[in-house]
Amino acid sequence: MSAELADLRRLVEELRDREAIRDVITGIARGVDRFDGALLASCIHPDASFDMGGAAPVTGEAFVAMLKTPAQAPLGRMHVVSNQRIVLHGDEAWSESHVLSCQAISTNGQVQTRIRAGRYLDRFTRRDGTWKLAARTFVDEW
Repeated sequence: MSAELADLRRLVEELRDREAIRDVITGIARGVDRFDGALLASCIHPDASFDMGGAAPVTGEAFVAMLKTPAQAPLGRMHVVSNQRIVLHGDEAWSESHVLSCQAISTNGQVQTRIRAGRYLDRFTRRDGTWKLAARTFVDEW
């Protein structure tokens, strides 16, 4: 195999890994927004660590279990994830992403929009050929 072909193969593998990690990041956002526990579980290692800036950190398994479909349909919620920077190192990767979370909430009969913005500091591991989230720290910006 020529050096040029080997370089091209490494580049394709790197691009494939980055895209798989982006799919995990957006899969988690979609899973949370749509109360899709199966999607969340497919993106998060059960032993992952979640520190969302509130209570004590929880495992990935506990994070997925906490997300319950509400009895009444939610008024609206979405996560917009952008400015992703992904650093790969073998079967581990780290990323920083900007996130904007919008949620319609009802307080005393009035609907308001709660907006929260910050950064996800994530660590991913590839196990059995599949990338999943291994740790997330949310840094609240506003």
